Amino acid sequence: MSAQVAIVCDQCGDLGTVGSTPERARSVLSGWSRWHGQDLCPLCRFIAQNRARLAAAG
Repeated sequence: MSAQVAIVCDQCGDLGTVGSTPERARSVLSGWSRWHGQDLCPLCRFIAQNRARLAAAG
């Protein structure tokens, strides 16, 4: 039996996918990203980017 890794959103806990390595699992995820060392689903990535923009604006 081979080991599997799960890619989970570090903000909301959404399960993205599983794979044999983190790199391989991340390569099949659409819209997910690494943001300051965290895996973020598309919705949490959108929220984090907007918060960063608001913080930079004032």
